[in-house]
Amino acid sequence: MLSHIVVSVLLCTASCEPAEIRVWDGDSVRLGPGRQGEAVRIFNIDAPEIEGRCASESDLALRSKMRLAELLRGRRIEILRQGTDRYGRTLAAIRVDGRDVGDILVSEGLARTWAGRREPWC
Repeated sequence: MLSHIVVSVLLCTASCEPAEIRVWDGDSVRLGPGRQGEAVRIFNIDAPEIEGRCASESDLALRSKMRLAELLRGRRIEILRQGTDRYGRTLAAIRVDGRDVGDILVSEGLARTWAGRREPWC
């Protein structure tokens, strides 16, 4: 299985610049090249784990990861940073063309709204 999916985007802050994002799973991406890039966790959702506790969780995790890559690929995106988590990752909302990707994944059944703790997927 691929470790990550690289997508080209138009990253918009004060202005918009071409960038690459590496999609690790349904709620984690890395901005920039290799390990030097900024690790970002979508703060408002919980996506299933690729190395899940059961086959259905792993299958859903792969679908979530692929959908996140599809949502980002070639699009104009905004990263709305909200601080960091205990692992040092940036917590952020990610918007694509003004829409929150976390909300999209939740509405499609590929993630859950973050409730403050992980819930089982199996």
